[in-house]
Amino acid sequence: MALGFAVLIGLAWGAATSGLQTVLPWPFSGLANAVSPWVAPAFAIGALTKRPWVAAAAGALVCFGEVGGYYLVSMVRDFGVNPTMVMLWVATGVVGGPVFGAAGWCWRRVRSLRWTGLSAALMGGVFLSEGAVGYGVYLHYTGDAVVFCTLGALLVVALGATAPAARAARAPGRGIGTAMVWLLLVFPLGAAGQALLRLIA
Repeated sequence: MALGFAVLIGLAWGAATSGLQTVLPWPFSGLANAVSPWVAPAFAIGALTKRPWVAAAAGALVCFGEVGGYYLVSMVRDFGVNPTMVMLWVATGVVGGPVFGAAGWCWRRVRSLRWTGLSAALMGGVFLSEGAVGYGVYLHYTGDAVVFCTLGALLVVALGATAPAARAARAPGRGIGTAMVWLLLVFPLGAAGQALLRLIA
């Protein structure tokens, strides 16, 4: 049931993304044309599952559904569909979906601040790296960069503080601190991923 729900969520979010691209005002329009908002549902679905392998599979299915929903709506709206780009986003879903699905599961189910901090850093770090590198360095879209970096920072703090492991230990500050330490590793990896996407996309 969780896997079927993941596909439906992915289809809905992918379809919504296509429509939102022509609706969202500046500086929020980038949220409908970016990687990080697509992996966020994979994280959320992963957090709702009970088993790590289901979380990883659900994360991949969310991303596949997003690709399908996005391009189906784009075709209905009479936009061209580039098969190469479809395959590119499917390939990124193969990697990103399971990683963020598993991160969501880890954030909710693991009782170690070390690993829940990593999960928080991954979810916030993908927004931070896309904002700073993708929109800031490459595109020079300052408004979009500020929106993404703000969301990323808020996610790191909120997820670090409210992780079940942090609440069980009554240590929201430690949860945030652990996530920020992990960010020292996560952010450079995210920046490298953004650079790679710019080369091939």
